Amino acid sequence: ERTVHAQSEVFFDKKNTPVRAKGIVQDVTDRKKSEEKIQNLANIVESSNDAIGTLSLDGIITSWNKGAEQIYGYSVEEILGKNASILAPHNLKNEIKKLIYRVREGIKVKNYETMRLKKDGTLINISLTFSPIFNTLGKLTAISVIARDITERSKAEKSLAKAEDARKKEMHHRIKNNLQVISS
Repeated sequence: ERTVHAQSEVFFDKKNTPVRAKGIVQDVTDRKKSEEKIQNLANIVESSNDAIGTLSLDGIITSWNKGAEQIYGYSVEEILGKNASILAPHNLKNEIKKLIYRVREGIKVKNYETMRLKKDGTLINISLTFSPIFNTLGKLTAISVIARDITERSKAEKSLAKAEDARKKEMHHRIKNNLQVISS
């Protein structure tokens, strides 16, 4: 089964009777499959709960999905064209430049944990992945950014660490008491 594009033209005589026709039929199956693949990938990006976007090599936000809107609180209209440092707390403003530099040097940044600011000023824990985007000539033209909100996970890890610390203190206390009984 193939997908084709057909275009034709009919020529009429003075009595409005068709006398000649010419046309072309072009196989566009591969183009249609490519368009469907691109649309499918776009749908995947748009439906993700993770923040997915692109940055220019200067750190300017050039694309932003719905997941990014949900995580950060900025709409596409508000954020496009802004420097990504708008999302960083004051003490981490230069972090984006450093991450972009690493990608330019050929180092893929995976699962980099840091802090970011939501539009309302709330601090959140984020896991970032920065990947290079190359044009058809193999030249680095942009950076793909995927950010996952790990705030809840970080809170759970801190709670677990506190519980583990309390458990160790309790064990230490019991061992110490038992040793005192033995020494007595």
